[in-house]
Amino acid sequence: MVSNIQIDDLLILELDAAIELCRSAGWQVKVEVTLPPRGELTGQYRVIRVRELSVGNVILTVAKEVSGKEV
Repeated sequence: MVSNIQIDDLLILELDAAIELCRSAGWQVKVEVTLPPRGELTGQYRVIRVRELSVGNVILTVAKEVSGKEV
């Protein structure tokens, strides 16, 4: 890892916050978007998966949170 931030720290964060953390750590960030099974497009984008492509390069998979489906 490039800094004290761990990949797991990014899970469930809002997309903007996750990107900010990654950039402050000096990481290059790519984002891929996925849709909920029923295509509900409400709420903020949240990080649901993080993969380290190489040292200092991560890809964030995000989906919009569905109101009322909190865990």
